[in-house]
Amino acid sequence: MRRFLSLLLAVCLGLALAGCEQPPPDPSPSASAAPSSTPTRTPERARFSLGYDPSASLHPLTGDSQVNQDLTGLVYQGLYELDNEFVPHPVLAASGAPGPDGFSWTFAVKPGVVFSDGTPLTAQHAAASLNAARTAGPYAARLSGVTGVTAADETTLTVYLSAPNGNLPALLDVPVVLEGEAGSVPLGTGWFQYEQSGERLFLQTNPYHTGGAALPYSTIPLTAVTTAGERIAAFDSGEVTVVTTEFSSPYALGYASSYETCDYPTTNLLYVGFKTTAGPCQSALVRQAFSRSFDREGLVQVELSGHGDAACLPISPVCRDYGGEEAALLDYSMEEAAALLAQAGYERNEEDNLLYRRRTPLSVTVLVNSDNESRQAAADALVQSLQTLGVSVAVNTLPWNDYVQALSAGQFDLYIGEVRLTGDFDPSPLLTGALNYGGYSGWELTQALSAWKGAQGAERTQAARELWKKFAQDAPFAPLCFKRGSLLVRWGMASNLQPTRANPFYRMEEWSTASN
Repeated sequence: MRRFLSLLLAVCLGLALAGCEQPPPDPSPSASAAPSSTPTRTPERARFSLGYDPSASLHPLTGDSQVNQDLTGLVYQGLYELDNEFVPHPVLAASGAPGPDGFSWTFAVKPGVVFSDGTPLTAQHAAASLNAARTAGPYAARLSGVTGVTAADETTLTVYLSAPNGNLPALLDVPVVLEGEAGSVPLGTGWFQYEQSGERLFLQTNPYHTGGAALPYSTIPLTAVTTAGERIAAFDSGEVTVVTTEFSSPYALGYASSYETCDYPTTNLLYVGFKTTAGPCQSALVRQAFSRSFDREGLVQVELSGHGDAACLPISPVCRDYGGEEAALLDYSMEEAAALLAQAGYERNEEDNLLYRRRTPLSVTVLVNSDNESRQAAADALVQSLQTLGVSVAVNTLPWNDYVQALSAGQFDLYIGEVRLTGDFDPSPLLTGALNYGGYSGWELTQALSAWKGAQGAERTQAARELWKKFAQDAPFAPLCFKRGSLLVRWGMASNLQPTRANPFYRMEEWSTASN
């Protein structure tokens, strides 16, 4: 089995998934919308089974296949895990606390935990995993603020930071692994372990796992699904009974079988960027007005078929730090949008019904990626709203590479963008980092962001209010919504599903299945 997994892992070591303008494509095409109601029929008696990609790495720290990453939560655990409000809960960590200056955190590992071969978990294992994760793979971007991780002994490790982060545990749902021989799939401490029978790969219950509750399944067959078409065919035939997808994916083709859908919130933000260094959007009043002209709820319900969470701030509304009062200052109101533009000096011309300022029309160019249907849909809704206000709008729709070049050259007034934020919802890439295409510069907002990132407890709540108040004043960009992912389960297989962004099988021990 170890040789089989070693060869499988060696086929394709993962590349880093940096937080970038375009999230990696979903390898699982899906329907454009979930069914409006659950079909009435006899539950199917298919065996619970999952897919995996044999052409990609199964290593949880370096693999870049989403199909294989979906299995991670069944085999591995991290120091923490996030629930669907993005609150971190300790798993392999017994405790954690920041240092006096905020530039480090010290964690104690949970005693009595062992890997699937019986090896006791130590702080050295956790430190080695975090150090490996921060150098390459899907976790490198989130750990970019970590300068090092050391283990003082077998029970305690320290994480060193380039800047204080009061919510560091939200970034530490990183798999802790036990590396084996070179090229082999590492071992974990989760519910299951990888096993092989002949040419078939499957998940078998980890005898050393100390979860306490009984699982609904002791063995889960894995079916090879290298391409999107193979995954769809396997799901439709019942050979694979559970898949994850994003219904707004440009790769969505649709599943023919009857299934139930369970959504989960993500950190994937759809937003409107502004060029703040030239043109009409130099004015914060204009940016506020444009933000108030966007019907976010309508966008989610119509264009995303309900698979999203409307947001006026760059943090999911399911999070406790989301500022409802501050968000209301940017929320949809065409009356307020018109008033803000009037305050900025724009008046409507009765002849052409357009807005002018000193005989100059309010004219903007909107840049959008032609390869992404959800962004194009957002652009269409944006254009309609701006035209209703009296804004003259030109749309520049470009394929991905040309779109990125136009962004870098500042050839836009507004653009439709998408970014996968980290679990602590740090908007720094959009404000001061590589995704600040609009050239925004605001010292007070930057300071408020630093204060929030480093704060904890009640101080963090107050710091969030100050941050979002300043964000509403400057409106450096306009969040639209956070997309939702979806877990599709063949009808009648299981209920009480509780998928999360990082683990589609979160709390599987609480599932109700046809066999229990």
